[in-house]
Amino acid sequence: MQADGIGFDYGNTLVMDPFDMVMKMKSIDFMRIMENNGYEVSAKRFVNVWEDINMNVNYPFCSHFSQEIPLIKIFLEKLGVRKQDRHRISQQLLVAYRSGLKYVLKNDQALARTKYVLSELRKRGKKLFMLSNEKVDTLNAQLEWTGLARFFAKIIISKRLGIEKPDHRIFGYMIKSFDLPKERIVYVGDDPMRDIKPAKELGIKAILIERPKEMSSCWKSYNYELKDNEKPDFVIKDISELLQIIE
Repeated sequence: MQADGIGFDYGNTLVMDPFDMVMKMKSIDFMRIMENNGYEVSAKRFVNVWEDINMNVNYPFCSHFSQEIPLIKIFLEKLGVRKQDRHRISQQLLVAYRSGLKYVLKNDQALARTKYVLSELRKRGKKLFMLSNEKVDTLNAQLEWTGLARFFAKIIISKRLGIEKPDHRIFGYMIKSFDLPKERIVYVGDDPMRDIKPAKELGIKAILIERPKEMSSCWKSYNYELKDNEKPDFVIKDISELLQIIE
């Protein structure tokens, strides 16, 4: 495939969802926070309820990778925490969660392969962009921890523009920013509905990194069935395959 400009999604494309790892690593801290605030809850119920909220609650520019106080407040309500306690406890849980997130991302062994692929693509003269449904501060923190920012000529964050994928306008902004013919642009993502469908509808190439359908949630649509004219040009299992596909 010929391409001079390559756009990348962030979550579950360049970096896998760290939620499960963070929950395991910080479980003792989470239990201590609940106990110190006068609430007893089993570790199993704590994890199951938070996971359910994370998978089934979404709102504009919601940062599931970093988690947010509104998500945690809903989680605490489901646990039966009194309304007057929810904001205080959610702040404490968020601090603990993000300290775990930082550790997980900084020590993610898969990042070495991702960085190698990005480095090789740049050596081939490719212009790399990132296009992510995220908040500015949370994505910037993650990019600092992962060291990924240096590979990209432009990082497009949905919250900054006030538009989220799959809105055609944010893809149009990316295409215009590349300043390349459409046929020389490819977008790489994991979500058929939010990544691949709009890219194809706007006339650029698309590569799907296929993830297991059971990983689907309200904010990642792995069960979405693409029509023939929406299907990706290539389907891959691992980001390293890009080096064989993109010339």
